[in-house]
Amino acid sequence: MKRLSWKYIAGLVDGEGCIDFQCHTDKRNKVQRLYLVPRLRVAMAENASFVLKLLEENHGGKIWQDLRSRYNPNWSNAAYWQLQGKKMRPFLQNLIKHLLIKKEQAKLAMWWIDNVMGMQPPNGHYDEKLPIIRQCARDELKAMKKDPQRLSERAVLEIQRLMR
Repeated sequence: MKRLSWKYIAGLVDGEGCIDFQCHTDKRNKVQRLYLVPRLRVAMAENASFVLKLLEENHGGKIWQDLRSRYNPNWSNAAYWQLQGKKMRPFLQNLIKHLLIKKEQAKLAMWWIDNVMGMQPPNGHYDEKLPIIRQCARDELKAMKKDPQRLSERAVLEIQRLMR
């Protein structure tokens, strides 16, 4: 099985990738809860999807296609590779030193996985702070997309402040 170098993958993620939070809403016990799961996606034209297949074979995740040409015959179909949740952690750990544009987003995603993801409310009760914490993380990540030099430490400090 052929492997891609971490530097090459970092270039793909910086140029064609997206690090964000996938949002899930759960309405159990008459309380609406927002869950955030970090995810990494890379999109490419369908004719280059063999690169995404290498990522899937070596690092897991999943691939899917978007048949964009059905909307406009001039558009190429797109292929996506996605890795999410705790499976992202070891992948980002190897990748982060090679990232240029998305380094701070990757740091925030790793911090979230290590410190917040799967956090259970104390005593089995829903903690009212969790939606505020999750919204803050979402807002900070959006701000990082607009300003790639924005430090993840700022987001971490704000989230930690809210967790007290």
